[in-house]
Amino acid sequence: MKPIALATVAAALCATPALARGRDASSSFFVEGGGPGLLYSVNYEFLDGDFGLRAGFSYQPLSATGSSGGSGRAPVSLFTVPILANYLVNSGSSALELGGGATIIRADGAASGNGLAVSASGTTVLGTAILGYRLQPADGGFQFRIGIEALVGKGLALTNPDPTKLGVMPWMYLSIGYSI
Repeated sequence: MKPIALATVAAALCATPALARGRDASSSFFVEGGGPGLLYSVNYEFLDGDFGLRAGFSYQPLSATGSSGGSGRAPVSLFTVPILANYLVNSGSSALELGGGATIIRADGAASGNGLAVSASGTTVLGTAILGYRLQPADGGFQFRIGIEALVGKGLALTNPDPTKLGVMPWMYLSIGYSI
């Protein structure tokens, strides 16, 4: 009977490696270039053992001007909200990071020129999957992340994007932050 009890305890400890190590830092704040926020994002993540939930935001004002027999101006603003679930495969303070989720994108734009003015807005959602490396001490402190991701949604492609077809586009991310 004792060997079965010992095997059960050993299996439970192996199935929950972060709990066996006693992770003290369960929250982190970080700034990310690229990634699910597209150009950049400010993020918060909560870790429970090896599983994490993160949410972030980004605001990106863009504009363009042009002329072709007249002049025109087109400001656009993008607001993104990435929401992901992560799983960490730990080895001390280093980890392989696997995750997936969605990025909500809100775009507002306007254009004017040659006596014409138009405006429009819309919301879309992109799927995302990430694979990366994370340096994050179990007791907190400096956090570094780098990796690749796949953005999935209508109109995405490296060449000849079609707004009616589902596509996948590779993307990279790099982040620095602090965990407590």
